[in-house]
Parts: sequence; structure tokens; C-alpha cells
Amino acid sequence: MSTKKQTKTDTSTKTKSQAKPTTTAITILKTATAKKLNPKLDDELEYQVALIDDELNMRISSNPSGGFFSKEWLSLSTIEHYFNEHVKVDTDFKSNVLKPLFEQGLSTNNARFLCACLRAEELLSVSEKNVFLHQFTGDFTTWFKTLNLLEKS
Repeated sequence: MSTKKQTKTDTSTKTKSQAKPTTTAITILKTATAKKLNPKLDDELEYQVALIDDELNMRISSNPSGGFFSKEWLSLSTIEHYFNEHVKVDTDFKSNVLKPLFEQGLSTNNARFLCACLRAEELLSVSEKNVFLHQFTGDFTTWFKTLNLLEKS
């Protein structure tokens, strides 16, 4: 895991409500890897956590073994809000429950890869019933505090 800060300018940041790309300063706080969900594979994904407009965001940044996915930034507060509304603590759920978080791309990999990243961040755990099911067992408040420490370092 790399916690080296990098500041980049992203000229492709768009939302559904924006017709034109905007230029936004992005400070990468963390680059890490996450093991894919399939235990038969040794493949890993790369993801990043960044500060964009004073808000923490996450994205899947690389999939060395192939497979389509969206590189869009997801607000961590939006992810937290979505979990509060749609995911019960210690209850099994499938990856596709997180599909509505993505505005770009319709790949089913997006939600699966996000779950892999959230497992790596210890917000999700593997269900005892099936390795492809998840349980929300983490704590967003603690996670945000940890990420905010990266911002200050």
C-alpha cells in the first residue's frame, strides 16, 4: 500500500448533471490493492482513495488481469449514506446491491470490484454462507478518521 500524496488534475471528471468536463485538483492519499472475490484466482485490483474538493473519494484504478470497470470517483460519504439506507449490518448481500452507486458504465464488475476494495479496507467481511456474499461489519467513522490522518501526513 502506498500512502504517498500525489496531486493530479483530472479533466475528465463528469457527473450526469454536467455537460462539460471540469478541471478538479485530486490529491491521491492512498493507492492499495484488493484481492478479487473469486478465491480460485490470485488476481488483485488496484484502487485509490483521494481528496477531491475537500471530500474523500474512492475509485478502482487498475485491473491488470482485464475485465471492464469504471474509473469514476465515488464519494465516500455517498457510499456511507447508501449503506445506511440499503445494507443492514451483519446481513448477507450480493455485490450487485452496490450497482446504483455507479453513474458511468454498466459493467457488473463495478460493484464486485468495489466490494473487493471495501473488503480490503475491512468494511466488508466474507459471508460464512458463500464467498461471493458480503456482510457489512466495518465502521465508516473509524475508517474516515484513518483516511483523514493520511491527509494530514
